[in-house]
Amino acid sequence: MQRAAAPRRFTAMTRIAIIEDDPAILRGLADNLRHESYDVLTALDGADGYRLVCESRPDLVILDLMLPRLGGHEVCRRLREEGIGTPVIMLTADNQEASRVKGFEAGADDYVRKPFSLRELLARIAAILRRSQQFGGAANPNELAEARRIQRGLMPEKIPQGPCLEIAAVWRPAGVVGGDYFDVIKLDDNTIAVCIADVSGKGLPAAMIMSNVQAAVRALASDGASPARLCEKVNQMMCVNTPGNAFVSMFYAVIDPASQRLLYCNAGHNPPLTVSSGGAIRALDCGGILGVFRDWRYDDLEIPIESGDCIVLYTDGVTEARSSAGEEFGSQRLADALLQSRSGCAVDLADGVVEAVRSFTGGVFHDDLTLIALCATRR
Repeated sequence: MQRAAAPRRFTAMTRIAIIEDDPAILRGLADNLRHESYDVLTALDGADGYRLVCESRPDLVILDLMLPRLGGHEVCRRLREEGIGTPVIMLTADNQEASRVKGFEAGADDYVRKPFSLRELLARIAAILRRSQQFGGAANPNELAEARRIQRGLMPEKIPQGPCLEIAAVWRPAGVVGGDYFDVIKLDDNTIAVCIADVSGKGLPAAMIMSNVQAAVRALASDGASPARLCEKVNQMMCVNTPGNAFVSMFYAVIDPASQRLLYCNAGHNPPLTVSSGGAIRALDCGGILGVFRDWRYDDLEIPIESGDCIVLYTDGVTEARSSAGEEFGSQRLADALLQSRSGCAVDLADGVVEAVRSFTGGVFHDDLTLIALCATRR
């Protein structure tokens, strides 16, 4: 296992427990984490690992799923029942959706699949530790700046493009970090998934919940879950693992330009707007938000997409942006901005909407703002 530089070394000796039954992986992880100035404790089976965490109370646990004597799900469940809230990253080769969802329901904070990128794992460790440490005291400006950089790293660095489909996105947190989230995931050569979500609240607590949603969406999308199925699973996870006053609105869609269709589920999110090549605007239907009712059922809905059509996904930081006089930007101004900007590419459309909001507010943004523009191009 090669060493990779972590996003940041913590000045204090942060303690990490690794519970992994593969000696080579255990040794490699331990060596790399010690190289990054972490204090590392190890265990080769679930029973010893559970006792290790209970006795040493580390700052983070890296937990393999398939362990002798006591499985990873059971270790995590018992830790939560004991009131131990130490962040847990599940590390496993198990490829099944049900297993990953079970891990989140047991109380895991993140999921990394083997074989894994050491650089990504170190980044996720740093991100989770940063969020966890915010609850122990106020963060200084350097720490907040680092938290923003880590959160931005969880967003797509490069937006995948599909055949005959252009995609562009804008993410602008109102503070250093925020609760808005978006993702664009290339499922195969022809199919792309897009997701946009808004966590209730702002700042570090919202950002922490956002990262959990991102991990869950990525895990479920990789298994080809339908939009409705994905929303149901994320909803169940949130109802179990998040505070009672926290909720998320989310829109998730799978786009197949070859078949000219978009399959989506809208879980309480702002209705995306579609603009046809002829200028007709339509708002997409909406269902229940995530994190309130565990047994809520969601539906898959489908719309056709044709050359020249555009779709804009956005958070309420767009429509609820306020002018100096206190007036909201609103849905009508958004529709007008779409019509004025749709003649260009997806980047032009996204930039045109954001510029319209910026001009309206005088450049003052009081809420997180996120937007995704999709444009079906000529075949």
